[in-house]
Amino acid sequence: MAETTYSPELQSMIDRAGSMTADEVEALGRLWKNDEDIAFPPASFALGLVGEVAYPVVTNEELVDAWQRALDAAGAGGRVDEIHAAQEAGRATTRDVRHQHDDARAKDGAEEAVRSAVLATGVRDLISDDDFRVLTAAWSKVLGAPQA
Repeated sequence: MAETTYSPELQSMIDRAGSMTADEVEALGRLWKNDEDIAFPPASFALGLVGEVAYPVVTNEELVDAWQRALDAAGAGGRVDEIHAAQEAGRATTRDVRHQHDDARAKDGAEEAVRSAVLATGVRDLISDDDFRVLTAAWSKVLGAPQA
């Protein structure tokens, strides 16, 4: 199967995601998780008895809404390559640091931050300036401004 060719901007971001150091992955992931405003619902004794768990919830509505609008814009605009580029960049983020026993939440956050920045860059012409800013903020703080 042939490799997908992405725009130079997106390929550059995928390459950068794949070359991040463990420290960059951790910094990016922690920043993203802080931006998400994770809320942990109170533990429920009754749920615990039946084996159910109350999972953390992202409470940053601006971030969730920006992601949904970018994803909807990509789908409506037929930007499948941009969605795939975002997924590939997310996978590349921790490929080389998976063997380390660092904070798993930070790694997950780094993958999410990279996916959102790559998708936002890929659909820059379809989303608002505010959504672009929200989705690329963590990347910009840790790795520098993405090329849009």
